[in-house]
Amino acid sequence: MRRAGAYFIDIAVIALVLHGLNAVNLYFGGIFQASVYMLYFLAFEWLWSGKTIGKFAFRICVINSVGDAPSFVQTLIRGITRHIEALLGLITFFILARSERCQRVGDMLARTYVIPSKDLAKLRIAIQG
Repeated sequence: MRRAGAYFIDIAVIALVLHGLNAVNLYFGGIFQASVYMLYFLAFEWLWSGKTIGKFAFRICVINSVGDAPSFVQTLIRGITRHIEALLGLITFFILARSERCQRVGDMLARTYVIPSKDLAKLRIAIQG
């Protein structure tokens, strides 16, 4: 539920940005909208240690297999697959629910995980110990 809530907040932020750009005549159509969508997640997850505004609000984060923030390539893989998974709708939720570690396909391919931020310190201690 946290992931879905975070995603909806992120979509709202993107919609507000696009609306603001449209208001000042800087909106350039569908390709531009898709680019903003992809760059939003890519930039935030890479530069903000695996978080977007929605993930921050719901206190979750993306990590790699050693408990660090995802690399640029990992965020890129997640971003590319997010477009495909968004088109698949309920199939994506079914895959997520059936996955052993509650991962979507993009997470599986990028070898990333979305976890509660409070569990990150515990995970890092367990990995190092």
